[in-house]
Amino acid sequence: MSLTAALRDLNKLNAFVRVAERRSFTKAAADLRTTPSVVSKHMKELEDALGFSLLNRSTHGIVLTDAGEGLFQNCLQMLAKLDDYVVGTRNLQTGPYGTLRVQAASDYARCVLTPLILEFAKRHPSLRVHLSVVTGDSNSVEDGFDVIIAGKKPSLPGLVDQDLGEVQHVVCASPAYFLRFGRPKEPQDLREHNCLANLYSGPKDWSFQTASRQLLVGVKGALSSNSSAVLIQMALQGYGIIRVPRYAVKAELADKTLKAIFERVTLSPERMYAYFSKAKHLPAKTSDFVHFLQASIAAR
Repeated sequence: MSLTAALRDLNKLNAFVRVAERRSFTKAAADLRTTPSVVSKHMKELEDALGFSLLNRSTHGIVLTDAGEGLFQNCLQMLAKLDDYVVGTRNLQTGPYGTLRVQAASDYARCVLTPLILEFAKRHPSLRVHLSVVTGDSNSVEDGFDVIIAGKKPSLPGLVDQDLGEVQHVVCASPAYFLRFGRPKEPQDLREHNCLANLYSGPKDWSFQTASRQLLVGVKGALSSNSSAVLIQMALQGYGIIRVPRYAVKAELADKTLKAIFERVTLSPERMYAYFSKAKHLPAKTSDFVHFLQASIAAR
């Protein structure tokens, strides 16, 4: 078998890539739905045809030789180019397809994403959409999601982001709370009030932007939560003052069960981003969804 023929044996190259990734014949065989002996046979035949060693076997597992590492990196580049071609061609011919997996914080998912995802799903009836939510300010993510909506970059490699715009916050409380404890006139007055926040792992300061400077006000309170929905329920019961995204209390502000304060003082805004894999050709389900989100949120 010539060197060219050896490198055209996709079965053996695929087995080699799996072994290089998993550093184990057994794990590679499980991925390929075959046996370790078949994988080992493929590796021996590939090495014999190439004329040099690709792997070193030891009691600690599989270690790539320098030549093996070089072949592995070239294989990854070839696979990436092939994947780009297949995805790009399929996008042109079929548009969004398969299952779109989205992850977002629960409050943002409930108040902002859900109606947008319903609209996106109507436009693409053949596409399946799965929305996974994480609680509160958690930055915990799992690999395998097509789009992650978050304020901070997830700890996953190879991600790029698309800015979805500012998330405006509001400081508010129930009329009953103000009647009992008084209404703060300046942000500094919050130090004397029961402020409901994520005081366990969240910021201990609320940030405001005056005409001349940024103002950080230290807050404290007897109750706290990592969920805006829980904080809102506490505030509705008259237990304290909250600082939450405005979208989360839109209805409560409209029916005046919660009243905003410091409306003339700008709260330092936060931003939300869509994170997704860096690739030359994104699947249409991902690129179309991100563009749809950006346009829909900007039009609100």
